[in-house]
Amino acid sequence: MTESFEYNQNHDMANPRVTLATTASILALISVALLLSVYFAIIVGGIALVLAFLSRGKDGKFLPQAKRAFVFGSIGVIGGYFLMIQAFVTVYTDPEARAMVNQYSQAISGESFDDMLNEIKQSLGVDFGDINNLSQ
Repeated sequence: MTESFEYNQNHDMANPRVTLATTASILALISVALLLSVYFAIIVGGIALVLAFLSRGKDGKFLPQAKRAFVFGSIGVIGGYFLMIQAFVTVYTDPEARAMVNQYSQAISGESFDDMLNEIKQSLGVDFGDINNLSQ
C-alpha cells in the first residue's frame, strides 16, 4: 500500500501565501475573541481581511485558511461596527444610559456629555436635536 501526500502540496509552509493565510486566520480568530472591545475587533479583523485577500494565488483561488479568515474577520468587523452603533443609539435614546454617561464624563473630564455636545453644536453649527430632553 502506497500513501499519497499530494493533497498537501500547495500547503507548503515555505510558501508566503500559506504564511499570509495562516496569519490572517489567526488574526481573524483574535478579532472575534476581542469583539467586546469594539475598536480592537474592527482593526484586527480588517487586517485579517486584507491579509487573506493578499494571500490569493495567481489563479485567484483562496487557501482554506484564507476562507476561514474572511468569515471570522468579517464577523469581527461587522460585529464591532454593530456594537459601536448600538452603543451610540443607546446613549442617544435611553435616558438612564445618558445620565450614566453624563455622570462618568463629569467625573473624568469635569464637563458633562451634554455640555460637550452643546459646545460642539455652538462652535460647528452641528444640530444633534433636543439633547437636553433625553437626560431628564
